[in-house]
Amino acid sequence: MPRRAVAATLLAAAAGAVDLLALVALGGAFAGIVTGNLVNLGDGLVGLDARRLAPLGIAVGAFASGVLVWARAWRDRPEALAGPLLAELAALVVALPFWLTGVTWPVLLLAGVALGGQSVVGLRLRNSTTYMTGVLTTGAHGLATRGDWRGALAAARQLLALVAGALVAAALLATARWAALVLPVVLVAVSTLLVRRTSPR
Repeated sequence: MPRRAVAATLLAAAAGAVDLLALVALGGAFAGIVTGNLVNLGDGLVGLDARRLAPLGIAVGAFASGVLVWARAWRDRPEALAGPLLAELAALVVALPFWLTGVTWPVLLLAGVALGGQSVVGLRLRNSTTYMTGVLTTGAHGLATRGDWRGALAAARQLLALVAGALVAAALLATARWAALVLPVVLVAVSTLLVRRTSPR
């Protein structure tokens, strides 16, 4: 498998881990699933529950900010991968002390920014790592209309990686909470190393 495909799969696992932590331990909002957050926002607005609305607002705003900042920062280098991934890695590393001390809102903010930036990397890899509805739709559509088994298998690989990342993060959350955010840090670091030699800086 090409290194970029492996990197994309590892990034999907990282996104699964971050989203699991955000949902379970950071206030009930996804760090990178805007659709789910907006649906929950609609539900939260009915009861005007500030405890539900604040994490959702932080997560959506952070994700959008990550997309805007990453796209703007690397707009003149459309093939750059290592730089954007190093920036994502930095955001997750900065979140670690807050995670270890139990201060949740900065972790959610940084996680949302990181996954927004990662979504820009996914576009550059031509292999989404955060938008799994699109991955499933594209894979199933290609299989049904063109018999594209290769695309369907690539989609399945991304979906399974997301689930695997969430599964491992959930296990760590239950057994070694401190390590749960270290998991996506390691996955993004390895992804960065995989693309570094072929990516303009």
